[in-house]
Amino acid sequence: MYSKKPIICLLFVCIYFTVALSNDIFYAKIYPEDDPAKLAFTHNNNISTVGDSTIIDHFYYTPDGELYAKDKVVLINDKPVFNSLKFYKIEEYSSFKLNGDEAELCFEREGKRRYVTRKMKTPLVFAPIQQNAIKKYFSKLISGETVKFNIFASEVLHLVEMKVFMIENSKYEREGCVVFIMRPKNIFIDWFVDEVYYVVERSTGRLMEMHGFSTLRQKIDDKWEFKDMDFYYSYE
Repeated sequence: MYSKKPIICLLFVCIYFTVALSNDIFYAKIYPEDDPAKLAFTHNNNISTVGDSTIIDHFYYTPDGELYAKDKVVLINDKPVFNSLKFYKIEEYSSFKLNGDEAELCFEREGKRRYVTRKMKTPLVFAPIQQNAIKKYFSKLISGETVKFNIFASEVLHLVEMKVFMIENSKYEREGCVVFIMRPKNIFIDWFVDEVYYVVERSTGRLMEMHGFSTLRQKIDDKWEFKDMDFYYSYE
């Protein structure tokens, strides 16, 4: 099932910026887009601070409570310096490490690990800090501006430029919310990569729903297959 899905292999992946962190603790339920009544995963987060370092962990669980994936970001003085994503059932791992003005990228599958060093691109976005990115650029987005940033395409070990902008008359619209879409800036890559839709509460800038491309695969007939997913968030 290697069509468009694996080309961008870190969901919504990483924003590189320096702002005060949002400490919103959430719980999410995740459903396959093609089977919206069947719970696929649950999702929550944890934030800890030690000195000038902040660690943000996102956990994904199967419906029976088994840990499926862990997504970690480490920040120093609010600046992201490390990200890792581990899939426990699929034997897959990827990481980003900031080293000066370069990004050290890693991808491993079934024990085979590849490394590459790329020139750092900014702004850059990781899933555990995407809420911060939405809040940082919220006023620009709702005014109709397009925001551009880069994500880590782990399987091809590249930083890929994306664009985010507000759309109207979306099927995901709901009262009190606005809808943003993320898609590749490059037209060619857009042929291979599905969009992601963010449903954001207008009054708070909080992410309430997310729809579209996801790296959370499901096992179907003994094969792990990519599925578009629907995320629904609630906050403490």
